[in-house]
Amino acid sequence: MNSPFLWEHTSNEIRDTARGLIAVQPVASVEQHGPHLPLGTDSMIVSAFAERLRRRFQEEGFPGLFLPLMPYGKSNEHINYPGTITYSAQTFMSVLMDIGRSCARAGFKKMVFLNGHGGNHEVLDVVCRELRIETGMHVFALHPLITLMPEDPATIGCPLTPEEAKLGIHGGRIETSVIMRTHPELVREDKMAQDYPTCFDGCDYLDFSGKVSYGWMTQDISRNGAVGDPVGSTPEEGERWLASVTDMLYRAFEEIRSFRRLGE
Repeated sequence: MNSPFLWEHTSNEIRDTARGLIAVQPVASVEQHGPHLPLGTDSMIVSAFAERLRRRFQEEGFPGLFLPLMPYGKSNEHINYPGTITYSAQTFMSVLMDIGRSCARAGFKKMVFLNGHGGNHEVLDVVCRELRIETGMHVFALHPLITLMPEDPATIGCPLTPEEAKLGIHGGRIETSVIMRTHPELVREDKMAQDYPTCFDGCDYLDFSGKVSYGWMTQDISRNGAVGDPVGSTPEEGERWLASVTDMLYRAFEEIRSFRRLGE
């Protein structure tokens, strides 16, 4: 394929090649990220990963084809903050299912959702199985900087304090560093402020680890809309996060490429 973008090809070209390609659907959000980061933070970050993967795919001859970014997701935990645009969980799932059905009809046998927003995680995981059952495609979800990231960030030169590693989930040091690398003009450095939730103080099970599920809204856990400490973030750290996690993503894609279910 001369282009890695689905919409630059004709229908006949997709018909003739889809079976041997992996469809990649980037998906993220438009939502508040505290007083210092833009509403498009998650979409900008996942687009940066997609662009680096695109270059890597072309260099390595990897058979991936990118669909246009889906910028909206399930962000209703942020609905009290102006500028947040969100689907309901039901609408989000319906849209994802329709995109997956379209890919299956085109002839794709494998599909990957490249996700940039933590609030999309659970819906995407459900959609992967539903599409597998309904269409027969193998469908995967990759969550860079959410579940897919170095176990010890110090190994890539991005050490985090224990508190930031545990609680810095939204507009903290990682996201701020990446946006400082990709869109420095959009970071309001004078608005950076630490904001950790105190509602989990003294708790062994209630936190963001997933040990106990909790249907929180942002105002339950944050004073300014962010959750973490962006102070001290640097574009150099942002580059290290992007480079390291892109390598992890590419290795995951290689495993997806070679994956065969029993009997295949």
